[in-house]
Amino acid sequence: MSFIKELKWRGLLNNVTNQDKIQYFEQNHASAYIGFDPSADSLHLGNYIMILVLRWLKKFGHNPIAIIGGATGQIGDPSGKKTERVMLDIQKAKNNVLAITKQLTDYAQVETFNNSEIYQDMTIFDFLRNIGKLINVNYLLEKDIIKSRLELGISYSEFSYNLIQGYDFAWLYGHKSVILQIGGSDQWGNITTGIEIIRKMYGDKNQACGLTINLLTKSDGTKFGKSESGAIYLDKKYTSPFTMYQFLYNQADADVEKLLKSLTMLDRQEITNIMQEHHHVPAKRIAQTRLAQTILIDIHGQNEYERCLKISEALFKGQVEALNPNELYDALTSLPTFQTTQSSYNILDLLVRCGACSSKSEGRKLIDSHSIYVNNKLIDSINIDVTATTSINHKFSYIKKGKKHYYLITW
Repeated sequence: MSFIKELKWRGLLNNVTNQDKIQYFEQNHASAYIGFDPSADSLHLGNYIMILVLRWLKKFGHNPIAIIGGATGQIGDPSGKKTERVMLDIQKAKNNVLAITKQLTDYAQVETFNNSEIYQDMTIFDFLRNIGKLINVNYLLEKDIIKSRLELGISYSEFSYNLIQGYDFAWLYGHKSVILQIGGSDQWGNITTGIEIIRKMYGDKNQACGLTINLLTKSDGTKFGKSESGAIYLDKKYTSPFTMYQFLYNQADADVEKLLKSLTMLDRQEITNIMQEHHHVPAKRIAQTRLAQTILIDIHGQNEYERCLKISEALFKGQVEALNPNELYDALTSLPTFQTTQSSYNILDLLVRCGACSSKSEGRKLIDSHSIYVNNKLIDSINIDVTATTSINHKFSYIKKGKKHYYLITW
């Protein structure tokens, strides 16, 4: 097996710029890099694929480098964007760089490099004279990432992004002997500009090449990695481990084999065995269980995974009262949530607002049949008010309807 063959088997390989140069890269165990945009202070499951690609590079004897866009992130990549990006505050961008550098160090365990180091002593005149002179404007106008924005308009800063990222590759080629750039399929234009700059600087016999990875989509065509509440982040302050666990566990049967290949480093035989077991008894969700287990342990550790199992079991049995307040909150955040700044509600109003029932008359029937609990206390009157002062940890309350239906209220 080789790095390229592994990517092909896992359905990750999208395109390469030059087969002969890719072969040279493999034969010489050369260096490669993947860039990460510091648009937030945490990576998400979409980035996790690229973290695994860095690991695959390392496993097959290459030298992988993760490049964090401390410089390019201040502009923003126009790729895939229909409108101008909102520029990050400079300090915010710096904080984001530090945060994702730590994540990449923890998860990928490879060399990291901030591309702001390339430009810190370079003036705009240096850049225009030495790099801008190498690329014709007509060449940039043919790039899909720029062409698609011309009608609606593109600022000069975003127009320049392609050239700057291209020079990143040229600098790494010259200073760190990096000959392969890897990116998502939307990065083809940026990668090929880098190769063109390298050709102008080092001649036609250079060994620079590019490779793109398929963007991970589900069987319904939607992009993988987002829940109804947004992206699934690796940092637990944005996405709790339990929310990530539920998201992975609830993936469709039609997608789970692809996800096992793309988002884990389980070998071929193991994935084959898992899928055989899964197809034998689909209702047991064996493949989804293994997917969630593998990723949760890798990102959050064994203890958090076991905690997710405990929470999941409590929800399934309708026994969330056995959880401590923090576990209880994590369990409920994946369920219907009503957020409010009001400090008090009549129980009937609250039942309708949180979605536990469609009308007050339905709410009366539920209360009369002793089917409604608030914070595990039976509600036996329609005249009861639920207040923020009685919330758990001064943060949330929950409604239980029947044995297993829960609704979260955050005050």
